[in-house]
Amino acid sequence: MEILYRVLEGINYFFIGVASIGFVFQVIYILFFWLKPKHFPKAKSIRKFGIIIAARNEEDVIGRTVSHIMNELHYPKEAYDLFVIAHNCTDQTAEVAKKAGAEVIVLEDKDPRHAKVAYPMARGIEELLRRGDYDIMVRFDADNLPHPDYLSRMNDAFEAGVKIARGFEASSNLKQNAWTKVSGTYYIRDSRIACNFRERAHLDSMLTSAGLACSMEVLSKIGGWDCFETSEDVEFTFKRMMDGYRIHYVADAILYEDQPSSFKDNYARLTRMGHGLNSIFWKKGWGFLGHFFKTGRFSFIDLFMQVFFIPVALVCCVWFPSYYIYYIIIHLVNAFGPEFMGSFISSLESIAALEELGFLIAFILGAYYVGYALQTWLAVLFSKKTLGIKSLKGYYAGIFLSPAFMIVWAVCISIGILTRAGWKKVKRNPGTVVPLLEEEKES
Repeated sequence: MEILYRVLEGINYFFIGVASIGFVFQVIYILFFWLKPKHFPKAKSIRKFGIIIAARNEEDVIGRTVSHIMNELHYPKEAYDLFVIAHNCTDQTAEVAKKAGAEVIVLEDKDPRHAKVAYPMARGIEELLRRGDYDIMVRFDADNLPHPDYLSRMNDAFEAGVKIARGFEASSNLKQNAWTKVSGTYYIRDSRIACNFRERAHLDSMLTSAGLACSMEVLSKIGGWDCFETSEDVEFTFKRMMDGYRIHYVADAILYEDQPSSFKDNYARLTRMGHGLNSIFWKKGWGFLGHFFKTGRFSFIDLFMQVFFIPVALVCCVWFPSYYIYYIIIHLVNAFGPEFMGSFISSLESIAALEELGFLIAFILGAYYVGYALQTWLAVLFSKKTLGIKSLKGYYAGIFLSPAFMIVWAVCISIGILTRAGWKKVKRNPGTVVPLLEEEKES
């Protein structure tokens, strides 16, 4: 019994160390919350954008998105084209997108291995390269509403030498309900705290599918889109960094995304994310980390740790509950039942161990709650000017529930790791509006 007890205790200490390393970077980000966003100088020339939206059965929102991009952007109409790649659609996505003003490419690919969004992305970029008159590719999702200045701000960044970039992820329906509030503030926190620190510290940011911008020069050099994992945006980040490119964050390029408005839709999104990111971590993560030792570039450690949170989530959801249930049962039996553990631990030592564990759990949960809630509050507070927020009223639920949401996040990610979560259609919220955009229209 003592050998088993000591072996499991040693394994637990190891996992505590592993999990703690993962959280160190979160502490660093919080300490630098006060850093002001970087603003790129106003560009003197106009670059041509090729915008790609990969859409599968998105008739509920694609019309609004296309109409918004075609009519609301503060950028010369002749300097961008919008392509919707209707991938294996069984609804009216192609017809609605075309009617709204997009150029539509219908892609029928029934190979079940090609169900991922990477395949329509590859087809869209193939078209941009074939035409040969685009400078920058921008990828939007079917539910994305870019701020009217999105292309202008990206144009500023690319004139300053940026080759690959992401923007500030906000939400079009953040105030809809509790689920959209916690999901929306999650992305505000990632943009304003983590990405902002990275850009100001000359580090790289992790790309997301929403608003990914890349020089056509880069895409031409690599022969088109070359990432076909489920989390192809993270794979693209890893590959391009290993090619030597910087991944920038453009704080003034704001993108509004429709957030999942129910547990069911959050579950579908997060389990798929967990499955994809776990695959990326084990296939490419260690090689990615190895580039730190080749280049001395700290971003390789930083972004490795971001993806490392995926297996850490599994450890937190599976190992820690299992171990501490075992730990509590052993010490309860030893303290109050027949002598069970033998002479190496007394009943008084078991009682003391249980009291110490109770205090430790209370301290960790308290520190965790305060840390995440504080980080989220600071992120929203310091994003007021960027997002045109006049008051935090309506955001507090997202702030105070953010620690609980991260537990849901970890559980769903863990289920995604242990299962093969595939694409599932989620409910869209086409009736919602972006307050900042509406205020600008009125003014």
